[in-house]
Amino acid sequence: MVDYALELLSHGFLCVPVSRGGRHLDIETIGYAPLHLQTRHKYLKELCFDSIVFHLSQQPPSAETLKSWFDGYEGNIGIIGGYRDLVILDFDSPSIYRRWKRENESLAASTPVAKSPHGFHVYLKMAVPIISSSLHFGFRRAGHVKALGGYVLSAPSKLKEGLGYNWLPNQSPFDVVPRTVESLQSLSLSPASRLKVFHDRLLGRGRFEPN
Repeated sequence: MVDYALELLSHGFLCVPVSRGGRHLDIETIGYAPLHLQTRHKYLKELCFDSIVFHLSQQPPSAETLKSWFDGYEGNIGIIGGYRDLVILDFDSPSIYRRWKRENESLAASTPVAKSPHGFHVYLKMAVPIISSSLHFGFRRAGHVKALGGYVLSAPSKLKEGLGYNWLPNQSPFDVVPRTVESLQSLSLSPASRLKVFHDRLLGRGRFEPN
């Protein structure tokens, strides 16, 4: 696991330890107190995870720190979004991924892609920083985009029910470099439904003016 994490790091992918058989960030292994366990409050848990992975994307750990996390580690392994402009399109189902792929055949065939237990992960780079959010394709919710503040499970992770994550043949980070795209919109994708995007634009939401 140490060698795998360091090899991914050398290709621009920052890894984090994730609980064995699960999807939750192993923050104790990273060195943070699990404050959310004191209240069992979902929003505190999300704040803990989002804040930690955002911080790591901006202040990445050293190779020595990665070694300390993964030496003898028996849990799962995750990849952080936002590090070196990495963005992961997390499609919830094979059918919606294939619909999107038909419109982006060349891109989907030339960037890292992994099969998740229920869908696909497409690894890209984006010139403009974006945050993690929902992912919409047309009028339908497609899954999530994992960027700043987000992470996904990576091969060879496995869930408790035995379902795993695997790179597609010849499309691992060791085979191809993530393609750079202009925006989600250039891929016919959006972080929100078309109706909400229109409504926010109409009301001027989502932007601020420097003081």
